[in-house]
Amino acid sequence: MMQAPAARDEVDRPRRAKLSNLISEDLLNWIAREGLKPGDRLPNEKTLMQHYRCAKGTIREALKVLEVQGLVEMQTGPNGGAVIRPVSIDAVTQQLRTYLHFQSLDFEEVYAIRHSLEVTLAESVVGKLDETQLTRLEENIESCVAALAAGERTKARHLELTFHDLLCESCPNPLLVFICHFVNGLLRDLVEFRSNSHDEHAAFAQANLESHRRLLDAFRANDRAAVSGIMAKHMCEAENFMTRLDAAVHSDMLSR
Repeated sequence: MMQAPAARDEVDRPRRAKLSNLISEDLLNWIAREGLKPGDRLPNEKTLMQHYRCAKGTIREALKVLEVQGLVEMQTGPNGGAVIRPVSIDAVTQQLRTYLHFQSLDFEEVYAIRHSLEVTLAESVVGKLDETQLTRLEENIESCVAALAAGERTKARHLELTFHDLLCESCPNPLLVFICHFVNGLLRDLVEFRSNSHDEHAAFAQANLESHRRLLDAFRANDRAAVSGIMAKHMCEAENFMTRLDAAVHSDMLSR
């Protein structure tokens, strides 16, 4: 038998938020207002209990919310409590992977944004790479050559992406850095090649090496136009090789 509709006031009545969630939101606002930095401490439990006029359990629930978000770390001992910690890229990108797990994503969609992202990233670091950073890029290329010589194809693929991660270290735009790291992480962890053609994989590796060598030379010369053109061509070549190697993004983004 069909049930009668709920009373009108039951339908419209907003659900009351848990007190612990309200407190965690207020603490977030307080952290922002006070400009707290990693290493700074929140008030101790007793002070928070008095301020919010609630039980210890409620305060601990609120702090747990911040801990799960990666914003605070709970320390024990006489001087323990909640300490502000830097939020890691890994913690945030895992949330994005959780979202994308329930979406349909293929590598063509990844490259639709990677084409412009990597060119912008490369342009942003021209003139900002010191000799130490240039040496690290050169060492990355040498490590990739060694991995390929040893037949370690997967390691070489990861090193190729690390070259791009190294560029992020000198990028002044934190949003660009975050997105590039996230996209590189997807390519490193989730893309699989359904074609095992040795010749195509070898050609892909050599094309990547040549692009990285040319980019390194252009970075040393502080040639912005060359960097932009080389990176744009590099992204087109990479996508074409991935198409020929029948690349696909693995559907399981939660357990990787």
